[in-house]
Amino acid sequence: MRKETDPLTKNPVLGVAHSEIVSNVPRGACDCHVHVFGDDAEFPMWQGRSYTPPPAPVNALAAHQGALRFDRVIVVQPSIYGTDNRCTLDAVAKIGPGARAIAVVDNQTSTRDLHDLAHGGVVGMRLNLAAAAAADLEKIRKQLCRAIEIAEPLGWHVQIFTELKIVAALEKDFSQAPIPLVIDHFGRANAGEDIEQSGFDVLLDLVAAGHVYVKLSAPYLVSSSPTQDDVKPLMRALVRANSSRLLWGSNWPHPGAGTGIPADGIVPFRPIDDGAAVDIFASQLNDQEVFKRILVDNPAKLFGFPDMDGLVP
Repeated sequence: MRKETDPLTKNPVLGVAHSEIVSNVPRGACDCHVHVFGDDAEFPMWQGRSYTPPPAPVNALAAHQGALRFDRVIVVQPSIYGTDNRCTLDAVAKIGPGARAIAVVDNQTSTRDLHDLAHGGVVGMRLNLAAAAAADLEKIRKQLCRAIEIAEPLGWHVQIFTELKIVAALEKDFSQAPIPLVIDHFGRANAGEDIEQSGFDVLLDLVAAGHVYVKLSAPYLVSSSPTQDDVKPLMRALVRANSSRLLWGSNWPHPGAGTGIPADGIVPFRPIDDGAAVDIFASQLNDQEVFKRILVDNPAKLFGFPDMDGLVP
């Protein structure tokens, strides 16, 4: 471990240390999935939220990025803020050219607000279809179509939080989408069921054809093993399908530890060692060229980052 006094190793707020990274992290590497939770007095949380996290402010994110030796980051609007994207935009503004954002919007978001979001560094919108898994399929399809209608004129992509059965049900819709679609967290596959599980073949076909990107993010959310070894077959199958449509994300600061809401109402973060996560990912790939493609080339293309020579430190 690096020394606890190293400001890039110990998060000043969260107190989570990173293992020393031994992998050769390429210049321009991008963590494609993080969240920021700011001061509630400045950025009040949505009253309809399902949990209350501890603070995870932008300076803590900067420490996380420094520890991982990543130059770029994608700040994803968390559900606790609903469609109020101010905390996410504030983080992107403070980080600078190495950051982009994924916003949450709805039908009440005005055209002017959408353009303001784009001007503030938003390059995509997040769509949650997981809660709608048991709902009417036509309703889900309409949600997707509306999201595409909003995103397309802005040059955005749509990032989708959903599960394999919805991916399978919307295979045709996904394959015909006129803009890039990004599926969160391995499509929420169950790593314990290996690559033969229902719907994973559809995800592989969509990736192989270049119709969707998949985030190889937060493997602990899909794993049934303490070592997360069961995620490796899923990851390798996706790499074989099309490594140019894969992204990596830490899911920092790892909200939602445990089950239920504690007495004080604050749901703690999971104690994830992101330095170790980078090394595990690199060792499972065992291919530096593919490692760079997933960490650097794919996010640069999708999120619109310039060549590293054009990135202001």
